[in-house]
Amino acid sequence: MTEHRHGESGVMGRFGRAIGLVAAGALAGGALVAGGVALADGLPWSGGDHVSYVKERRSIPAGYLSTNVVCPKGQQAVGGGYAHLGEHDRERPVIAEVNAPSNTSGKPDEVNNAWSFLFMNDKEEPTPIDVYVICAPIGG
Repeated sequence: MTEHRHGESGVMGRFGRAIGLVAAGALAGGALVAGGVALADGLPWSGGDHVSYVKERRSIPAGYLSTNVVCPKGQQAVGGGYAHLGEHDRERPVIAEVNAPSNTSGKPDEVNNAWSFLFMNDKEEPTPIDVYVICAPIGG
């Protein structure tokens, strides 16, 4: 007698697991983006064990703050994000208007070696925020 566990064998079991993995990936990706994390597209990076990150603290004054975090020399930005550390106010939120890869050379064809941000703080008092970039070797 062969024992079959529900969802572990056959086409429907594999299909169900695939749907579950896709749904879990979509939820995780949505949570990362909603939480201030973004990833760069189309990078010539194949992975490896040399991934690093740089995290820095900023203070967003009332109004706007434009800032970036730069990768170590020889590395490219593959992701980045921020963590809002101040008090959350739904009526007057801190908004990240830009959260994207960039380069510090100013030349459009250069490798993105930084992660740039533009924050808007509608409050009268400054609010702290951690900003970071995830880096990998160029062409690694």
